[in-house]
Amino acid sequence: MKKMILILSLALIIGSPVDAKRKKKKDAPKPPAKKERRAPARQGLFNVQHHNDDWFFQIPDSLLGQPFLSTTRYVSTPVGTDKYGGELANEQVLYWEKQGKNMLLRSMIYGASADTTSAIYRAVRSSSSDPIVASIKMDSTITDSVSKSKLYSIKVTDLFKGDNAALSIHSSQKTKLNLTAFKADLSYIDHINTYPMNTEIVTVKTFTAKNTGNSPSGQATGLSTLTLNTSFVMLPKSPMRYRTFDPRVGYFADRFAEYTDEQQSAKTRVVCTRWRLEPREEDIEKMKRGELVEPKKPIVFYIDPATPKQWRKYLIAGVNDWQSAFEQAGWKNAIHAEEWPEDSTMSMEDARYSVIRYLASQTTNAYGPQIHDPRTGEILESHIGWYHNVMKLIHDWYMVQAGVSDKRAQKMEFDEELMGKLIRFVSSHEVGHTLGLRHNMGASSATPVEKLRDKAWVEKNGHTASIMDYARFNYVAQPEDNIGEAGLMPRINDYDKWAIEWGYKYFPDAKTEKEERLALNKMTVEKLSESRRFWFGGEGYDNDPKALSEDLGDDAMKASDYGVKNLKRVVKALPQWTYEEGDLDENLSRMHSQVVIQMRLYVGHVRYNIGGVYHDYKSVEQDGPVYTQMDKATQKRALAWLNQNVFTEPTWLISEPYVKRLSKTPQSLIEPLAETTLSYLCSATLLGRIYNNAAASPKNAYQPAEYVDDLVGYLFTETRTGATLTPWRIFLQQQAVGRAIKAWGMMKGNDGRAAASYLLRTMRQRLTNARSYDGMSKAHYQDLLLQINLAFEGK
Repeated sequence: MKKMILILSLALIIGSPVDAKRKKKKDAPKPPAKKERRAPARQGLFNVQHHNDDWFFQIPDSLLGQPFLSTTRYVSTPVGTDKYGGELANEQVLYWEKQGKNMLLRSMIYGASADTTSAIYRAVRSSSSDPIVASIKMDSTITDSVSKSKLYSIKVTDLFKGDNAALSIHSSQKTKLNLTAFKADLSYIDHINTYPMNTEIVTVKTFTAKNTGNSPSGQATGLSTLTLNTSFVMLPKSPMRYRTFDPRVGYFADRFAEYTDEQQSAKTRVVCTRWRLEPREEDIEKMKRGELVEPKKPIVFYIDPATPKQWRKYLIAGVNDWQSAFEQAGWKNAIHAEEWPEDSTMSMEDARYSVIRYLASQTTNAYGPQIHDPRTGEILESHIGWYHNVMKLIHDWYMVQAGVSDKRAQKMEFDEELMGKLIRFVSSHEVGHTLGLRHNMGASSATPVEKLRDKAWVEKNGHTASIMDYARFNYVAQPEDNIGEAGLMPRINDYDKWAIEWGYKYFPDAKTEKEERLALNKMTVEKLSESRRFWFGGEGYDNDPKALSEDLGDDAMKASDYGVKNLKRVVKALPQWTYEEGDLDENLSRMHSQVVIQMRLYVGHVRYNIGGVYHDYKSVEQDGPVYTQMDKATQKRALAWLNQNVFTEPTWLISEPYVKRLSKTPQSLIEPLAETTLSYLCSATLLGRIYNNAAASPKNAYQPAEYVDDLVGYLFTETRTGATLTPWRIFLQQQAVGRAIKAWGMMKGNDGRAAASYLLRTMRQRLTNARSYDGMSKAHYQDLLLQINLAFEGK
């Protein structure tokens, strides 16, 4: 036993030096691991490095605090959504801020402005804290070998791979797309490119999706995957001088509070959105002499290569047509379009390029947005959305409105030349929006109705003074007028050229925005005194019957009479115009419904004359009222027109034999005419307007009681004559009583409540004293009486 212990002890003694050496070697500090070298950074707005699966930005200290525009656009979208590649998904103004060892990304909420050198600037900043949308730990600090400035390196992988609210799809669009939870494991950064003025990030993002009928991918997999492009573009370091908004000229605008040390009260500044057009230094004297000069940087639109080749030249022509308007403003070659070059280094999502994007969609529309600097309104780029099915829309408009005057429109598929010219018109309209112009719904009211039938005049001057109007085509022209294309289609016209002159004229001698504003005001006063064709009538939202969508001329009743004459011709001709072998009446049904829609427009144009108020924006230098109430005679004419064309059943819309192939209940096809008419004529809105107009201008007003007596007299004629009611008249009276009860219930405490009460009581008196010789009419009257009595008794 002792021998064994000795042997073990010796073994331990002998082994101890070896174990000590091993322990010493094990405990020795490891030499630092060699860092994998990253590839050199690609130079650009933000230098970009890509290492393994990570992406890094190098942000120069000179850009800290500098605002830049971030726009996120769809590159590709799941089938079945109403969003398409090239459309905007999000827009933010952002800036970087260094905070200790972190780099913060803030979103600039631009609601107030002050000069940074003013004392009040500190107060503005302290009450305008911008939200932090990301905080990223700095990876390293580098000194640029050329500029010697500091570069802060940050890893941006998680920022773009994730679902940051400022750089991904806007929350409202997620709701429309039925997107729910973000799937980080199914999302990634595809690539990042950087350029001198911008950095572009393409990401693929996957979300869980609701199982809805308009989301095939959601139905099949419960997931939706989208590709997005996020652009970072520096806002100009030298902001453009803004142009103060003037409601007499229709520009889109931004609004913010402006503070200065010299003010006695804060000002609300409203600035127009427009492109920056500036002359070269050597051209300023030429401009002063009235010579046309080229801008330093023209406005250029590219045509999406996905656009069918036969339509490209017409889209380009629609852009180039604006040249004449810019020439009036003093510029030559200020705007043009060209096909997208075969250049692999360019991307249509790159925020430096403005593009007319062609969208494979059944949506019947096109739209012209623009991205601008919120500080000044300077437009930086635009992506016009051109839906493939816009051709269906303009086909149907042109057939119904101009088919009786243009034989080329009397078929379901137009010749390429005709469709091309219609595309050109829509292109010009949408480009107008990208130049900053709003709709001018009042432009067509500058044209006397009879001039719309004057071949020489209308072909020379056009049927509306602005392509920014919703005047579409000359539906007043009659076949016997023999008016050609120039008198049927809209064009860039007098108002458009004036609006571009107002927005883009350069004032080389104006030292301040105020000097420029006063010069523009003088121009505007002179222009508006010259002709009504330079008038901006608004967008149809302020109850002005001269500024309505889809109308023509200066008299709605006259224009609509001519329109109805043409629709009666169209209804009879539809079987021939829509014929295609094997068609199951789809063409006929589609175009007949378009005729009814057109008739509804005429009805709307007329009814808004009742209770209307003319609105003319004016400066203090202009005489006359800003608001003028409609005269009684015009309102009574409008009500009489509605009696003749709606209260009297428009049987011509449904009496053709083919209508029985379209509906088993033909009256249902025209019932919307009555519903929309009476929903307005018996509404709390109209009764209130008539009451207020009479109070504002009692001398020539349509008094509420007189209006009610006229309306009830037209609607309930049979109560005095004893005539048997037709299904149409029963429907009309049911609608009228129901709408009147609703109006009376809504007007508690309203100045017009007495008018609503008078309307119901007048109806009740008519029904109580009604003569009736048949049981059905009598039962109908008793039912209406019961409804009114229940409303008054509150039961």
